Amino acid sequence: MTRFSPPYWLPLLIIHILLTTTSPVLSDEQDPARLRTFRASLNNAEALSNWNPDDKPPCDGEVPNWKGIMCNKDGNVYGLQLENMGLSGTIDMDTLAEIASIRTLSFMNNNFEGLMPNVSKIGSLHGIFLSNNKFSGGIGGDAFKGMGSLRKVELGNNNFVGKIPISLSQLPILVDLQLQNNGFEGKIPDFEQKDLKVNFANNKLDGHIPKGLRNQAPSSFAGNPPEYIYIYICMHVTCCIPFILIIIILHIISLYKLS
Repeated sequence: MTRFSPPYWLPLLIIHILLTTTSPVLSDEQDPARLRTFRASLNNAEALSNWNPDDKPPCDGEVPNWKGIMCNKDGNVYGLQLENMGLSGTIDMDTLAEIASIRTLSFMNNNFEGLMPNVSKIGSLHGIFLSNNKFSGGIGGDAFKGMGSLRKVELGNNNFVGKIPISLSQLPILVDLQLQNNGFEGKIPDFEQKDLKVNFANNKLDGHIPKGLRNQAPSSFAGNPPEYIYIYICMHVTCCIPFILIIIILHIISLYKLS
C-alpha cells in the first residue's frame, strides 16, 4: 500500500494560518508605567489616584479600569479623556507618544496654560480636544503637518493668537474644527474638506470667507470684523447692497457713540 506523503508546503501553510489567526497582542506591558510617568507631569492629579498597575491594568478588553482611560477591543489604551478634573501642569507628549495605540486625546475643561502641546508627536491621532483651558500664544503653521488621520480638532475658548495654522486646511478627512473664542487673526485658509463643520466665532479674522466654507452657518463667523457679516449676507441675499449700506451706517454710528 502506498504511504501518504504530504506536500512539502503543507507545514508552511499550517504555520502561516496559526500566525495569522492568533489573537491580537495585548497592551504593551510598559504602557502602565508610561501612563504613570505622564501623570507625574500633571498638577492636581488626585482624580487619577487609581492609576496603579499593582491593583489592575489600565484595560480589561474594552473596559477601562483606570479613570479617564479609553480602551479598544484588543485591551490597548486607545485614548485619554481627562476632562473637568481641574488639571494643570505639562502635557507630556513625549511620554504619550511612546504609547503606540493612542488615537485620541481630550483635556477639555481644565486649567492648562502656555503654548499648545506638540500634538504632531503622535501623528496617528484621530482627535484632539483642548477646549476650555487657558492655552495661549501662536500655533505654528505646520503644527498639524502629516497628521492625515485627524478628524476632529477642538481648541475653542482659549487665548490662542496669530494666524490659523494652514496645516489644518491640509488634513484630508477633517470633519470638525472648533476655534471659537480665541484671538486668531488674519485670513482664513482655503478649507476644501468634504463635510467639514467649523466654528471661527469671536476671533479677529478678516478678509473673505473661502469658497469651501460658504455653506457654514452665519454663527460660525459671528464676532469677527463686520466684513464677514456683509460678505455672508451677499452670498445669501439677492439684493444685498442697500442692506449692507444700512449696516455700515449703523456701525459708523455705534463707533461715533463710543467715542
